[in-house]
Amino acid sequence: RTMASDALLHAKEWSLNDPNPVTAAYIKALITKAENGGDQAVQELQCLFPPNNTQRIGFGTAGLRSSMSPGPLGMNDLVVIQTAQGLASYLLHCRQQSKDTNPITAVVGYDHRAHSAFSLSSKQFAMYTKL
Repeated sequence: RTMASDALLHAKEWSLNDPNPVTAAYIKALITKAENGGDQAVQELQCLFPPNNTQRIGFGTAGLRSSMSPGPLGMNDLVVIQTAQGLASYLLHCRQQSKDTNPITAVVGYDHRAHSAFSLSSKQFAMYTKL
């Protein structure tokens, strides 16, 4: 397998799971161009989807930080959903280990940031996190 085929495979999987119709369509269009010999589309897919599906946006003390874009390295709806699910699972596990019976409470905020071309926004991320 080549880096290009890895990126294509990962991009196809991503586009099937992405709840955002705009970013999913963007990735599907890149896939089509790449499969039809578009070198620029292949290069963009390789940037958005690193080899071997190993790299993801980092979660640090300030939360998730990256540009709003499709793929595992960007801030987007699917990354936010996956992160919220992982964090919720971790909190439930910790609660079970401690035998704590108090309800888990979280505060979710948002600001003005948005990327209108991709239909991504901090407010939308907060709504997905709340789910």
